[in-house]
Amino acid sequence: MLAYHETKIHGTRDFPYAVYRAILPKFFNSFPLHWHDEMEIIYVADGKIIVSVESRELRLSRGEIALIHPQTIHSIRRFNDETTTYYNILFRFSLLESEGDDVCRTKYFEPIYSRSLIMPEYLSSDDPLCQKLSPLLDALIECAPQISSDNELLIKSGLFEIMHHIKSNCLSVEGKKETKGRFYEELKPTLVYIEENYPERISVAEAAALSNFSPSYFSKLFRALTGSSFNQYLKNYRLERAAEKLGNQMARVSDAAVSCGFENLSYFTRAFRQKYGVSPKEFRDSAGAIL
Repeated sequence: MLAYHETKIHGTRDFPYAVYRAILPKFFNSFPLHWHDEMEIIYVADGKIIVSVESRELRLSRGEIALIHPQTIHSIRRFNDETTTYYNILFRFSLLESEGDDVCRTKYFEPIYSRSLIMPEYLSSDDPLCQKLSPLLDALIECAPQISSDNELLIKSGLFEIMHHIKSNCLSVEGKKETKGRFYEELKPTLVYIEENYPERISVAEAAALSNFSPSYFSKLFRALTGSSFNQYLKNYRLERAAEKLGNQMARVSDAAVSCGFENLSYFTRAFRQKYGVSPKEFRDSAGAIL
């Protein structure tokens, strides 16, 4: 998936819905921060993961669920050394809406989209809502390999039932605006700029200017919302893009380093080993067949 703002269409324009089976093997630690217009349900099948939602961390084990609001910055990484398997179910609310005065849109989906209704983010396996959603998610996963006109109604009915249960557990914050959400909106130009220009030199001052903040305030805000400094975050993003190139055997180690903004090969190798536990070459040799 693209980091930050995903422009990929999940499903089709006529049926914006998709289910992905994702694996985080031992040599690949995480999927970086990103956001998209779809609602996302993360459902752990085996192992453990940490889902970072804005500045909050959710630790999910087998059978547990994370609910991600549309347009919310989040990332996923392994919790331990075991290979982890989980499912991403993504869909746009437009799939469940009709034209004109649609009561479902105005009463249920728009409030969730605008965050005047807040979904619970983390559902433990013994949470009553998780127990209601799990069999419904299993049914959607079973349909996933063959989404067609034969099961589109079944999928939509399952999503309606899922949203019914979720809406019943939402917290109303009518008339309030989340400060963190506003700050994330203001940071998005910087995040998009990193995605498009990460191989180039990017200073804190340049990044701060994109969001109309002073460098000092930007640095403080960036750390509060992402958990790391801007320079640490940029380095981590570059390493993830380099791992993607190496994992797909798209480049030599030196080419991957240079193309991702690392001018010093020795520094790149040390930083890569610190993050992934293996050298870039070892990662390429072991991961190429899987990523």
